[in-house]
Amino acid sequence: MTDNSDTSPTFLSSLPSQPITDDIVKQIGENDNPKIRGAMGFPGSTPGAIEAFLLNMEAKTHVLVFDPTAEQWRVYESFGTEEMDHQEMIDHASDLANEWLAASLSDRITAADETDLER
Repeated sequence: MTDNSDTSPTFLSSLPSQPITDDIVKQIGENDNPKIRGAMGFPGSTPGAIEAFLLNMEAKTHVLVFDPTAEQWRVYESFGTEEMDHQEMIDHASDLANEWLAASLSDRITAADETDLER
């Protein structure tokens, strides 16, 4: 797992401290920033909520994930895409997102249970 300094901490801090919707991911992907080529959300454990998404930028693609214990988004892993076609990039990012979703399942369940108790 590699954090990437190419992803602006300002960008990450502009994300809400909760999972986002597919509409927000779409807005990020359609942003006027010339370095952003697109974004795509991955379905998670909560219907209607995106807990992981890919951000395809000029130099690298980043898999961003919502860390429920820290209540913030972070870069799970970044990778170069210069030798990948579009589908290979999506497949690799999907594999990484699925790896994170599986590894973080107990943390996400605990965070959801705590949120339910607070209501």
